Amino acid sequence: MSTLTPSLATPPLPRRIKFLYGLGDWGTSAATTARNLFWLFFLANIVGVDVGVASIVVAVGKLWDAINDPLIGILSDRVHTRWGRRRPFLLFTAIPFGLCFFFLFSTPPIPSLGA
Repeated sequence: MSTLTPSLATPPLPRRIKFLYGLGDWGTSAATTARNLFWLFFLANIVGVDVGVASIVVAVGKLWDAINDPLIGILSDRVHTRWGRRRPFLLFTAIPFGLCFFFLFSTPPIPSLGA
């Protein structure tokens, strides 16, 4: 009775491999952190939106994330392509993500909003 289960028999991953796996999320994490730190300030002080309205905009975005993120997770768990389950999401959303991040910090040319 000295047989090991496969999970106990496999050696742990080296730190280098763990680091490289974590590095795959660095781009979106850096962009999300920058947005979270600066967006409310940007809306209120640069665009000129009322602080209460800007706070509601941020809160609605967080509520949308709370609903949308589990749904996208379920969808990505069910997708099976020749590239794998997650890679199509990474490949096909990288450019739209970058464009959305750019436009998120662009001041609209509306005289009543822009400062």
